[in-house]
Amino acid sequence: MTQAKPLGALNGVRVLEISSLAGAACGRVLADLGASVIKIEPQGGEKARFDAPLVPTKLGQESASWLAFNFGKKSVVIDLDTPAGLADFRALAADADIVVSDFRRLSLADMDRLEASARAANPAVIWTEILPFGRGHAYEAMPATDTTLQALGGHLFQNGDIDRPPVRIGLPVGLLQAGAEAASAALMAYYHALKTGEGQRVDISVQEVVIWTLLNTTMAWQILSLNEMRGGAIRKERANRFFTRLVWPCKDGSFVFGPVGGGGGSARIKSYEALLKWMEEDGVTDEILRRHDWNGDGQFAIPQDDYDAVTDVIKRFIETKTSEELIERSVRDRILMAPINSIRDIFENVQFRSRGLFKSLSDEARDLDVELPANWVRMSATAVADMAPPPVVGADTDDVLGTARRLREAS
Repeated sequence: MTQAKPLGALNGVRVLEISSLAGAACGRVLADLGASVIKIEPQGGEKARFDAPLVPTKLGQESASWLAFNFGKKSVVIDLDTPAGLADFRALAADADIVVSDFRRLSLADMDRLEASARAANPAVIWTEILPFGRGHAYEAMPATDTTLQALGGHLFQNGDIDRPPVRIGLPVGLLQAGAEAASAALMAYYHALKTGEGQRVDISVQEVVIWTLLNTTMAWQILSLNEMRGGAIRKERANRFFTRLVWPCKDGSFVFGPVGGGGGSARIKSYEALLKWMEEDGVTDEILRRHDWNGDGQFAIPQDDYDAVTDVIKRFIETKTSEELIERSVRDRILMAPINSIRDIFENVQFRSRGLFKSLSDEARDLDVELPANWVRMSATAVADMAPPPVVGADTDDVLGTARRLREAS
């Protein structure tokens, strides 16, 4: 007997999405977990469908980011500025569990208007909105872009060399982080609604959630009363007063590695000892390698010249190794280093392949055959939803709205 495939964790949950990129990222998480996500779009499709960079498909030029974050959803066309469209929206909201929107798609006034309409139809609905700075203060209506929000959230302060202006990384980190945080918060509110029947308004500030992208930077002030400064391959890690190298070239790529001077406790000490053992096997035994307790309490008293000298010895050793050699040895001996991967490297990664991270998808409407990272979570009782192509504009309008419209027209 064939065993039935487990349903998604959010099977039966209905989500309405009125979004641009941030809201779409939220909806993608919920869709992957098994929710039925219905995009509400204007005639011709939401503007985010045409954000750069564009990909040529059989349907025309479409946004690569839009395609990536809208798999597994449905699309209905509704004019939310008309009485008939608002009636359609209320009909959908009456049976919805969560509504998701963001500031690039709706104004504050439109959010308030539609939230009130959804709440009147369904008091238990979870209205989830993503705004630059959240609600309830002087910056509530201030316009912003992902770049300004990365800057005001502290992300740009950490990127680039210290002797020049900060650098924005390529992806819209703020908007994507906000989408992920919105999915988490919406599910917490939905859980509360299941227990109490009480709906909530979830308020996500992009500027606030950017802090989760800063990693150990957020701890530097609390622990050391120092602010960590940005740097490139060589920087003052963890707000140290000395410079150490963190990016190391090898034969066929680059690695992130903090062998000396960064703290990190026993794991870092063991990692350095494992590195020294490997270097000794290759005949590298320079005195500088053991001149100091590089990761101990005395690291702040070590001269910068000595840090530079030990770095030079380690760098010459790593440059003789291939990425494969470094990965194999670091995994075996628990050396705390990791490769800096290109997109191609990620798709060719043996570990990702063996863990089944990727899924293939044939999109007949667009004449695209793609492979995507999809299995981002593993749960004991449920599976990540099967991947379906991103919806064509309005493809599900008649199916989703047909019954509601017929009843309204007959009344």
